[in-house]
Amino acid sequence: MEVRLAAGNTAPARQPLDALQELAVASGNDRARAYAAFAAGRVRSVDGDAGAPSDLQSALQAFANLDLPFDAGRVRLHLAKTLAADAPDAAISEARAALDEFERLGAARQADAADALLRELGASGRAWPKGHGELTKRETQVLELLGDGLSNAEIAERLVISPRTAEHHVASVLSKLGLRSRAEAAAHAVRRPPERPVPG
Repeated sequence: MEVRLAAGNTAPARQPLDALQELAVASGNDRARAYAAFAAGRVRSVDGDAGAPSDLQSALQAFANLDLPFDAGRVRLHLAKTLAADAPDAAISEARAALDEFERLGAARQADAADALLRELGASGRAWPKGHGELTKRETQVLELLGDGLSNAEIAERLVISPRTAEHHVASVLSKLGLRSRAEAAAHAVRRPPERPVPG
């Protein structure tokens, strides 16, 4: 169903959706009902159905009651996208709540998606990942070189340190900034704000 929805084609998604909804009702399971409401909201949203926000709100409330914050954040993000055209202020509110939740959970990819949506809506997203100010002077230099696309070996040569030390600094930068890859670090380095690194 995910692939079909991503392609904007809801017709083939309706059969598995109907089956999911029937299963949720038959099971009496609150979690299954929450997922079914989420799926229904997504399908109706792609169709431009005015009832989509209602389904998504139901799913959001259900996930909140079940104490499933990651799923609640995913629903908020879809709700924000659904509301964007007709209720931009509400969309911004939902996207910001999703961003806060994803950052709290350390869900970097989802936080990036919420941040990007906020910017599309003309709102300010996060200025920089949490922990940015914790970088030492050396780590800040390493981050800048990552932004230039340098490898660990090239970073080591540029800073006159061993490749192993360069590798350690790169790992530390990724950990402190909550990033998952060198590519993410490079992207953040390109748009990073002025900083005051701690001594070290």
